[in-house]
Amino acid sequence: MERGLNSRILGLSPRNLKKLLTTRLLWLLWIGAVLLFVGIWIHPVSDGRTRTAGVIVVPIIWLGLFGLLWSRRIVRYALLGFTAFCCVFSALPGRANRDIPALREETVAGLRRYTGTRYYWGGESPKGIDCSGLMRRGLIDGAFLRGVTSADPGLVRYSIWLWWHDCSAADLGSGRGATNRCFTIANINGLDHSRLLPGDMAVTTTGVHVMAYVGGNSWIEADPNAGRVIVEKAPATDNEWFAVPMNIVRWRILE
Repeated sequence: MERGLNSRILGLSPRNLKKLLTTRLLWLLWIGAVLLFVGIWIHPVSDGRTRTAGVIVVPIIWLGLFGLLWSRRIVRYALLGFTAFCCVFSALPGRANRDIPALREETVAGLRRYTGTRYYWGGESPKGIDCSGLMRRGLIDGAFLRGVTSADPGLVRYSIWLWWHDCSAADLGSGRGATNRCFTIANINGLDHSRLLPGDMAVTTTGVHVMAYVGGNSWIEADPNAGRVIVEKAPATDNEWFAVPMNIVRWRILE
């Protein structure tokens, strides 16, 4: 095979040989960009640097694919059509009457998908996640999926906005920005859970930890003590977070 390839290369004119080598180099660079994006995606920590790098790499990958496959008419038209569709969809207004219960269900499902994921401080990915990262990923994933399936560009834009704007447990518990503070409790073990809706969050009054209500008196959290994402049912006498004062907060978009 190698001999045949060498014979084909030797049989090319200098111009065609240069074109072949240039194309191969571009493909290698494109594959390198894809691998870089995968590395950014699986890296546990999501911060300003990784998000900026992702925003830069994605257009490079997309434009690179255009350049490499432009000569193939069907592929070119497919890429152009998909790009135009995404641009038009993203520019459309969001739905005025949004199905909030369905969005809550998607958010809870998004949270549950991370069950068992290892705890990683500052993490926000399936490879590692912390308490506030779990809250954000649940809503980001839920809003994006609901936005696509219900043709609601507003939800897709919101999920991107939330992904870009980081927030800590203390930020979530403050009742400013993306959340509203509902009430304060002495502890979760003594809480009347009928006052809650799935997706509501409990943030320690010290602002160091946050967990989310998923229904049925159960809570999901990225617990640093357990070292992973767990689901606990109240009352939980062996979980310290269930016995401390909490602020109950709600995502504004889920009200």
